Amino acid sequence: MTEEQCLNPLLVNCVLPPAIIYAFCYSIPECVTQIYENTYFQGGDLSMVFTPNVNYCQVVCTYHPMCLFFTYLPATWTNDPTKRFSCYLKDSDTETLPKVDMEGAISGHSLKQCNIKISACSPDVYKGLDMEGKNYDVTMADTYQQCQKRCTNDNHCQFFTYASETFHNASLRKNCFLKHTTLGTPTNIRVLDDVVSGFSLKPCQLSEIACNSRTYVNMNFLGEELNVTYAKGHKACQQVCTDMIRCQFFTYFPLQDSCNEERKCKCHLRMSSSGSPVEIVHGGGRISGYSLRLCKKKASTVCMQHSEKSIRIVGGTDSSPGEWPWQVSLHVKLSRQRHLCAGSIISNQWILTAAHCVVSLENPNIWRVYAGILKQSEIKEETPFFKVEEIIAHPQYKFAQTGYDIALMKLDKPMNFTDLQLPICLPSKEDANTLYTNCWVTGWGYRKERGRVEDILQKVTVPLMSKEECQARYRDRKIDDKAICAGYEEGGRDACKGDSGGPLSCKHEEVWYLVGITSWGEGCARPRQPGVYTKVVEYADWILEKTM
Repeated sequence: MTEEQCLNPLLVNCVLPPAIIYAFCYSIPECVTQIYENTYFQGGDLSMVFTPNVNYCQVVCTYHPMCLFFTYLPATWTNDPTKRFSCYLKDSDTETLPKVDMEGAISGHSLKQCNIKISACSPDVYKGLDMEGKNYDVTMADTYQQCQKRCTNDNHCQFFTYASETFHNASLRKNCFLKHTTLGTPTNIRVLDDVVSGFSLKPCQLSEIACNSRTYVNMNFLGEELNVTYAKGHKACQQVCTDMIRCQFFTYFPLQDSCNEERKCKCHLRMSSSGSPVEIVHGGGRISGYSLRLCKKKASTVCMQHSEKSIRIVGGTDSSPGEWPWQVSLHVKLSRQRHLCAGSIISNQWILTAAHCVVSLENPNIWRVYAGILKQSEIKEETPFFKVEEIIAHPQYKFAQTGYDIALMKLDKPMNFTDLQLPICLPSKEDANTLYTNCWVTGWGYRKERGRVEDILQKVTVPLMSKEECQARYRDRKIDDKAICAGYEEGGRDACKGDSGGPLSCKHEEVWYLVGITSWGEGCARPRQPGVYTKVVEYADWILEKTM
């Protein structure tokens, strides 16, 4: 590599921040690892950056093409508080610099010449430090770990700061600030209680595919206009953007004066030099989002494609292979193994089920997740299954009849999607008022109250019921907005024991949505006693927070 190539970060195929992206093109004659306390290297200044500790300062110096020495002023520096956390990068034609006694300063050498593997990966976090930069994205997060993961998976994020739930400003608590700068290092670092800062883990090769499938209501993403077309719904608009190579983001106009006679509305396809909107205008009823081109193909398109298995038989009947590819069977293995509940695939590593299935069985090691199966009799000791890494029940769950009957299972490894195992689409908040007319309940549960688990996956179509009508059937129970009811006046077709946690799947505009999770009911298929399901759309934010 030539010196010109080395100094041009655009020619280096790397994911390091600009401040430490350079290859080792400058050598020194010997390896010196000694750190000098209370010492300042005088002269030779190349540049100054802010780093959270002396170790990171040495890494920056090591990766800089010309830095041979550094001096660091730590958090305890008292001479000039504005210079705390300063990292001075230095050079010398003679490969030496005079050392001056200076209380509190720490100095050392670049490790370019050392036979030591120096990594730009910085997994440490820094509690009580605010690393300043351009705050280009602010979201809510339950933990700093979630915040760091978002930074790692965001194309532009170089470092982050997370305000904890005890932060002095209540309006900023649990906020995740994603940041970047020209150099890739903070523009300043200050001591601040109840915050945690850290760097993106991209250099640690821990980033995932940069897929942003979320849509944003009442936001208009501005950028270079590529095309304006018409689409039936914001998800269809997103798919049009995904299918257009240059489109990076879109804005959908579901406004009366923007729609045609076919009830299709304007879909603005846009791009920018950075890949992000040049400006975001809030309000106006518009819906915006990003291309799904960077998402796994099967995961991103399953919600836009209707099932080829279009034959449906009303009543409790056998399903066909691949008819409900998001359905999983959840087995518990204690003294013996058995099917206990069902669940739904919502991504390549997450299963959505009912909290009442897992609250007394929260040890992940006892669970086995079987995907892509039709018959329980097909499950043998050698049948492949997914182990469970983590179980997250909703913290407000007490028992099924009081709501919050929802839980997540994280698989120990990502699932490879096939025609037999695919995710179902989750309804977004803007879909809350959608009228679903083609809904199905599936499971291996009992066909009658005193029955047994069925061998073949059963399916039954059920009509949805209004909250008021359902409340009239269960006068001694509270049916709130977080529940949805389905069933027949005469009974006879319903979910039953063993179906718990499974999907209430509804097809709308050729897309299958997970509208409900089988939760509870009085008996099974009794007249005037509908099944009660957890209304998934009411937990959209919670699901997103836990699975990000």
